[in-house]
Amino acid sequence: MARTKKTSSSAQSEMGKKFVREHSMIVNGFEVVKGDTIKIIGQYGQKFRFESLTTNSETGAVWVDCFEIMGKVASTFRSFHVQDVKRIPQRGKRAKRVV
Repeated sequence: MARTKKTSSSAQSEMGKKFVREHSMIVNGFEVVKGDTIKIIGQYGQKFRFESLTTNSETGAVWVDCFEIMGKVASTFRSFHVQDVKRIPQRGKRAKRVV
């Protein structure tokens, strides 16, 4: 095993200033928050867990960071264009039967 590379605190603070992360976004009039399940246009049969909406403050580029869900477990970290996101409606809780 290799040792992890140590970075200076000034380098970390510069990266923090360059990328701005928001943990919610609006998709088709509905709010998607961190942890919600989403689908991506062009990624057939796959679901993703929303992590953040990231903006590069220097270039103005915006993208969505998420985790790919495989077997109800978050696995691979991936990024996509904002316009490719589709919201999956959350099922409401059903009324309990009174016996």
